Amino acid sequence: MFSKAFNWLVQGFELFKKAGITFVLQTAFIFLTITVSYLMKILFLSIFLYVIQLILVAGMFMSFDRIKNSQKIIFDNLFDGFTNNLYNLILLSIIFLLSSFIVSYFLVQFVNIKDLVNSYKHINSINYTPIFIIMLVDIVINFVLMLAMPFITIKKMNVLEAIGKSIIVCLKNFLPLVFLFIIFLPLALIATLSLIGWLILFPVLIGSMYAIFDSYIIDNYIT
Repeated sequence: MFSKAFNWLVQGFELFKKAGITFVLQTAFIFLTITVSYLMKILFLSIFLYVIQLILVAGMFMSFDRIKNSQKIIFDNLFDGFTNNLYNLILLSIIFLLSSFIVSYFLVQFVNIKDLVNSYKHINSINYTPIFIIMLVDIVINFVLMLAMPFITIKKMNVLEAIGKSIIVCLKNFLPLVFLFIIFLPLALIATLSLIGWLILFPVLIGSMYAIFDSYIIDNYIT
């Protein structure tokens, strides 16, 4: 199980290496939109940029698909999500937003969000467990929805079918995915401590998720 998780990470890194500079530039642009979205004080514009970010991530999945199929990529491939099943990508983005609002609602029942961001010391210790469970559920939901992206953009599935396939993949690979999360945690910590770590780790993570998607497609002979 551990070897399967490690394999996905290695495959993601190997695909990343084939066009590392392009993937770093694509990631930098996504992070720029995230920063602008965070600084926005207008809710509508923040939501709009959030949807754009998710479509750009879908474009990165498509970039990895091109690399996997021995095709060259350029920075502009980041925008391929806008021309590949855009309607269902937008629906997926709306589901992302709704899940985020629901998680935030439950989270504020136990802690002030500002306290959670600024310092854990302000949080009552009896709330640690529910906060951990809520955030863990949030990670799982986001992973499932993210994994649905290549099913939408590459296999042209509708949003519900794509989410269904993503759930099946996660259930079939539950333990390897747990190990992948365990491997990812120290890497995320290292990336956070450095200035440019996430510019590499983020695309490698997307590449690893693409490897999970691709192995499912191959194993099930989906055309």
